[in-house]
This record gives sequence, structure tokens and C-alpha cells, in this order.
Amino acid sequence: MPVEVRVALLVALFAAGLLARRRGWLQPAHAGKMLQLVITVGLPALFIADVSRIPLQRELIALPVSGVLIIVATLLLSLVAGKSLGLARADQGAVTLCSMSINNAFLFPFVIAVWGQAGFAHLALFDLGNALCAGSLVYAVAAWFGGHGTGAGAVLRRVAGFPPLWALVVALLLNGAGVALPQGLVTVLGTVGRLILLLVIVALGILFDARLLRDVRVLLALALRIGVGLCLGLLCVWLFGLEGMMRSVVLLGSAAPIGFSAVVFARLEHLNLDLAASAASLSVLLALAYVPLALWLLAPN
Repeated sequence: MPVEVRVALLVALFAAGLLARRRGWLQPAHAGKMLQLVITVGLPALFIADVSRIPLQRELIALPVSGVLIIVATLLLSLVAGKSLGLARADQGAVTLCSMSINNAFLFPFVIAVWGQAGFAHLALFDLGNALCAGSLVYAVAAWFGGHGTGAGAVLRRVAGFPPLWALVVALLLNGAGVALPQGLVTVLGTVGRLILLLVIVALGILFDARLLRDVRVLLALALRIGVGLCLGLLCVWLFGLEGMMRSVVLLGSAAPIGFSAVVFARLEHLNLDLAASAASLSVLLALAYVPLALWLLAPN
């Protein structure tokens, strides 16, 4: 199937989710169940099927390290920007969460369709840094802005309860030990994982929320996550001397839309939920336009 057709099908899935929400066929609760299925089954299956087979090289450590550096840097920059604008605590917390939350789950179906298994496996390694931060630093920041303390135990419980992280660890251990899974099992895991992963696009269509589109706080969150994120990705590429697939993945991942974990944490810690939901939704709409173009421009040699 031509790449253009694959990308068009992904866009059609987003439109289908949006239409289902407008017609009342599906609600955010259904989208939540879809995303939960992706987290507990889809991503773990794909990680074990694909990452367990990617040739591991020492320089690949730059992928998760880049993810961590980008998230930490955007945290600091969002605090500076928020202070200069005099944002209220709940608003600052929502903007900071949005800037730090990288939605690689949105990118996975596109990367699989265009860059194939190798692209997905490299993006999964980049997402390792993101997953570690999402279960620890991002959660801690949300709790701090919400006025709740976060001890080491609470952070560790969040990390320990994130299935894709454990699946990635298992895949890396299998890879490092040279253990080859039966081809039949790899095929089943890969097929199931890819089909379930398509639910991400449908769920994001259901969750799309276009409120507060012209709000300066929303624009700030978008600029930090996408614009500043890309600049930080370029810095990581230069810092680590990345080339080929590694360069492409870091640049694409650094400019990913806002993760819906920002919305979850904003709701949990009573931050500005409307701000987080609107920024995340608009970032996904923008990503539908720029991600296919980026996949073409950044195609590894």
C-alpha cells in the first residue's frame, strides 16, 4: 500500500472519531477505554515484537537521553515564560504539563506506516526517556502545582504501574541476551499491536476539543511543546552528532503534539483542565497537518 494512502487512512480514522463524538455514538469515556487498551496491550505487544529484534548499538543511548533532556529543558523554559506572563498557579501548572508531555503514541502509527519496523523501534527507545519522565518528573510537577506533596513512594508506584515501560525493559533484556522469540509469536504480537495502536487516532478524534483556541496560554503551551521542542531536538542532534534514523526520530519526537497525560494529570491535581484539554486537542489537529510532511522531509537516508 502506498505511503500516501496509509497516511490518508490514519487521517480518516481521526475524522471518524471526531464524527462519532459529534453524532453521540462515542463519548470521551469510550476514548479512555481505547487508550487504556493501547497502553496495556497494544504498545507492550509492539515493544516486545520490534524492540527485541533491533540491533542494539551503544550510541542508541542517545535516544532516551535526548527525550529526558528535552523534557527537563521545556520544564525550565515554561517556568520562565509563565513567570514573565504572570500566570496563575493552576494555569502555569497546565502549561508546564503540556510542554513536558510528549505524545509519541500519536506518532507511532504514522512512523510504522512510513518508516516501518526500524523507525518504530527507534522511536520506542526515544519514548523510553519520555516514559520515565511521565511516570516520575511530570507527575511530580503536576502534584507540586496542585499543592500536593509527592514522596518517592508515590513516584515509584506510578513508574511501576506503567505497562509499556516494563514491556520495553523486557524487550531490551531479550535483545541484550540474544534471545530470539519464535517468528510466529513475533508476527502475532506485531499484528495485534499495530491494529490496537490504530485506536489512538480514533480516540484522539473523539477527545478533540477546540475551546480557547486564541488564548495566549494555549498558544504558549503549543509553542513550548512543538516549536521549542523542535529547537531542543536540533540541539540534541548536534550535541550527540546523530545521523540517519536516530536523527530523524529525535527531530520528529521532539516536535510531537501534547500528550493527553497532561489532561489526566491536570484533572487529577485540579489544575486548569480546560486549558490543558484545549491545548492538547489543538496540538493533535496541527500534528495531522505537519507530521505527514515531517515524515517526508525527515526520511532517513
